[in-house]
Amino acid sequence: MICVLPMAGGDEAFRERGYAYCKPLIEVAGRPLLEHVWDNVRPLGADRYVPVVRKDDDRRYHLGDVIRLTIPNADVVLASGPTAGAACTALLAVEHIDPARELVITNGDQLVRTDLGRVVADFRARDLDAGTITFDSVHPRWSFVRVGADGLVTEAAEKRPISRNATAGFYYFRRGGDFVRAAAEMIRKDAHVNGAFYVCPAFNELILRHARVGVFPVPREAYVSLATPQSVEEYEQALARGTAS
Repeated sequence: MICVLPMAGGDEAFRERGYAYCKPLIEVAGRPLLEHVWDNVRPLGADRYVPVVRKDDDRRYHLGDVIRLTIPNADVVLASGPTAGAACTALLAVEHIDPARELVITNGDQLVRTDLGRVVADFRARDLDAGTITFDSVHPRWSFVRVGADGLVTEAAEKRPISRNATAGFYYFRRGGDFVRAAAEMIRKDAHVNGAFYVCPAFNELILRHARVGVFPVPREAYVSLATPQSVEEYEQALARGTAS
């Protein structure tokens, strides 16, 4: 299994709040955010972890060195500039994606408070071609999937609530090549949202080929977004109170 961690997004909001370092190096409870993310994804037991980070962050903060010290089996990919969304960021790691082996793409600024290894084991046991973790929400800031009576995904959407099944930024593909082909087709169709291409809508291309795409629901509180200064500060306060799940 290969696990791709897109970490090349902008961090302007953090700089405006006075944070001196790039998002992966922002300290949360005395440790870089990167270490919290690694603790979360380590149970996947992936053969290789592939963080995709900004080349400028690597140059200024030696981010690649920090990653390799934190994640022993990491292959760091450098993005030379802004990308057109998370799907494009993930595609920068295409040389590390084995078309025939399992692929997980999970956001590099979030935590999902569940055993991610157990999630993948569940997807395997159900003979799924792809899968995602979901939680209950109707807020349009998330990605969403619609699920049929058989428990399989029938449609995916970005920033558009088509159900109460919001996705937790964790995407599993039984074959890495399925994601690469689906993302390429999505880009060919220009299926962007506000100029950005996201990973979740790539499921639509798999569904068109009659792939089995499933979900693994978790409680709302199990999903922790660390994408904004406010969410990072709220999580740090919860850790200090001992109320973080």
